[in-house]
Amino acid sequence: MDDERTIPVRPLTDLKPAAKPEPALAKPEAPEPKSQPAPPRSEPTITFKPETAAEAWLGLLAARGVKYLFANGGTDFAPVVEAYAKGQKLVWKLPQIVIVPHENMGVAMAHGYTMITGRPQAMMVHVGVGTANAINNLINASRQNVPILFSAGRTPITESGALPAARNNYIHWAQEHFDQGAMLREFMKWDYELRHAEQVETVLDRALAIAQSEPQGPVYVTLPREILASSFSSTLSERPLMVPATPPAADPDALAQAAKLLGNAKRPLLITANGGRTLESARAIEHLAHALAVPVIHYRPRFLALSTEHPMQCGWDPHALLKDADVVLVVDCDVPWIPKEGAPKADAKVIHIGPDPLFARYPLRGFRTDIALTGAVAPTLEALWRAAQKEAPSVKQIEARRKAVADLSEATRKKARAGTEPMPNAMTGKWLSACMNRLLDERTILVNEYPTVLEEMVIKESGRYFGNASAGGLGWGLGAALGVKLAAPDKTVICALGDGSYMFGNPTAGHYVSEAMRLPVLFIIANNARWAAVHRSTLATYPKGHAAAMEQPPFATLEPSPRFEHVIRASGGHGEAVSEPKALMPALERALRIVKDEKRQALVNVRIEPGYVKTS
Repeated sequence: MDDERTIPVRPLTDLKPAAKPEPALAKPEAPEPKSQPAPPRSEPTITFKPETAAEAWLGLLAARGVKYLFANGGTDFAPVVEAYAKGQKLVWKLPQIVIVPHENMGVAMAHGYTMITGRPQAMMVHVGVGTANAINNLINASRQNVPILFSAGRTPITESGALPAARNNYIHWAQEHFDQGAMLREFMKWDYELRHAEQVETVLDRALAIAQSEPQGPVYVTLPREILASSFSSTLSERPLMVPATPPAADPDALAQAAKLLGNAKRPLLITANGGRTLESARAIEHLAHALAVPVIHYRPRFLALSTEHPMQCGWDPHALLKDADVVLVVDCDVPWIPKEGAPKADAKVIHIGPDPLFARYPLRGFRTDIALTGAVAPTLEALWRAAQKEAPSVKQIEARRKAVADLSEATRKKARAGTEPMPNAMTGKWLSACMNRLLDERTILVNEYPTVLEEMVIKESGRYFGNASAGGLGWGLGAALGVKLAAPDKTVICALGDGSYMFGNPTAGHYVSEAMRLPVLFIIANNARWAAVHRSTLATYPKGHAAAMEQPPFATLEPSPRFEHVIRASGGHGEAVSEPKALMPALERALRIVKDEKRQALVNVRIEPGYVKTS
């Protein structure tokens, strides 16, 4: 079994290398002298001689495999700008700069790129104010265990003097923090302030190693301007000073106990949200589900472990099966059920599996746990089902259960899917999802930050669906889709958004990056002119209350709705609005052709009832 240590999301086996190179902003590497053989590409070598800490930082990023430096600059960037310009002139190997006009979107792009490649990327922002703008999506990355090297300048420490990087702008006094890292420390795996130029290699290598060690997550480094501008005289190593820690492995005794419970279960159930994070873990779930005839529920999935058509895939809500299950496997899932809606029966056994099965960084999480197996998902599940088979009943009994689960799976899909006939009288989210499904093929990746009706989707391969992070910080999808396209330029990327998440996603910044980096994406907005989550929560809490009787409930109305289709046109994209069900499919097909054939971004603003108030 492949090690999951450094690759949180493996690319699909059918993801071939891009037919054309990604857009390059930095100059290529200098060729080696003819008298020396060129070093192999897989082993980056230190061929430059940095004279400042900023030069060493940039060169080491590239040498350590960081391909992109997402950046939103400020006055603290001066040494970095000068170092990059020097590196370009001397043809050093440098990370490619991606300029993002909003920090929140930049983090989402790094998140999306890492989801596809498994390789953490870097981002640098402007001191504490830039850090503050990025916190929303850093929380998403933290809760999704996405490794990102996030860095920020620090206001110059010195007020005057001979140092060229001392304070020289009035904002340098107001922007200083007593503890800049404090505002996001709760969501970082590690943070540090660079204190001397000679620390550059140690700090960068430690940051990357910690970010990639399980459970993975973002790290934060602050970079004072004086330190970046200071002289650097150390010799850099060709290889990192440290590597990520080996992944955790399940305790053998606890694994044996879990295998005995699973093997003797009569009505087992597997619930997952992140089980499809890697190709290996998705395969392990499929192996276990098939071998032991275990129904699988993807609850609020961020990744798909099984095909939507798999005979062991039994839908998206665990509560119906949960009440009868005697053994429940919770696989890399932070919220396996909603206690107000249901829970396992009293004599059922609940087994949690994952790199951090108790989600220790969540302040409160009280789901029943009889066994918690700490380990990388793929090897833990493979060992579990092989051991459980020895405890399992006869092959005949397993086959009978497999048929029963397969029948339930087919019936669940048939009941949930409305298809595209008959056409509804008014636009609905279910109709939109059914039409979107007709756009998908094996070379399409769907990034979802709105309640896409997953029952209507046919997605047969892992790595083709990515859902919004569990923290629910809006503004993730637009940037994540651009990061996915950057990582997989030969794939078609469709981004499904709600009207609220589109506005949170900094659309003018996002469409700018799409045009500047030549990253054509199809954006589909489900526009009900509502904060649907706010309205649903109110209805669930007060189903017969005053707000439930109102057409425009307080705090949930987004009317008049902006003409989102106009925003993308400012960046050379195609935009149109649709409100009639019969016009939806032609509009989606037109937009997709523009993305595929013209290599331009496109947006379809789908006005959904109820909640949309038509404007002129």
